[in-house]
Amino acid sequence: MRVLRQIHARVLTQSMSIASFSFGLCKIIGFCALSPHGDINYARRLFSQIRSPNIFSWNSMIRGYSQSQTPSKEPVILFRKMVKKGYPNPNTYTMAFVLKACSIVSVMEEGRQVVLARKVFDEITDRNLVAWSTMISGYAKIGCEFVNEALSLFRDMQMEDVVPDEVTMVSVISACAASGALDTGSWVQAYIKKQLIETDLELSTALVYMYAKCGWIDTAQEVFDAMKVKDTKAWSSMIVGLAIHGLAEDALRNFLRWKKPRWKQTM
Repeated sequence: MRVLRQIHARVLTQSMSIASFSFGLCKIIGFCALSPHGDINYARRLFSQIRSPNIFSWNSMIRGYSQSQTPSKEPVILFRKMVKKGYPNPNTYTMAFVLKACSIVSVMEEGRQVVLARKVFDEITDRNLVAWSTMISGYAKIGCEFVNEALSLFRDMQMEDVVPDEVTMVSVISACAASGALDTGSWVQAYIKKQLIETDLELSTALVYMYAKCGWIDTAQEVFDAMKVKDTKAWSSMIVGLAIHGLAEDALRNFLRWKKPRWKQTM
């Protein structure tokens, strides 16, 4: 930061056009707001010196606050100021950063924040995959009455001809599991196969959890057995699913399968 402050001082003392001055400050703001070696407070002071910040500067500040270890409302406050000014227009990157900020809050505030996030989402006209996935994930993460919103938004996403990826589908499957919408979940799995969406570890685990939670243990076991790679979360989802449905012997057998390689290594 010491060197950067020197550069900033040099920019201030040089005779240059407003455009060049703003461009120089934008680059410095980007580093201060986003670099692990930066200073978000210093970035904010520089940001206030630009008469008409461009979208890069706005996004840098919003993203910088959203990735801070101390959650704050600054990303939303900045976004509202940006919309109120009317220039520049927020883009899908702005959307993603604001939604991320809305998701990093305490459990008690989550419901209120996701409603705010939806307002932000609705104000963006050019929504890309990141924006749709982030909003669906926000609904699915909170659960309860919001899971139906996640599924409804997924249908809207399809109507807009936005092709989902495995990240989107994890959230959709999680919403199906939370709501007990097994028929929808089965349709989603068929959709994943039809669209040739990569079924990675996280997506496979979500399918196992959904089927197990909804009582389709045999299907959950089929998905689980087909997984080439299984982590602790995958094993736990399968074992717990078997146990809660009274299949104690099957649960124990899977537990022994999970631990057997480790036991062999210690013998």
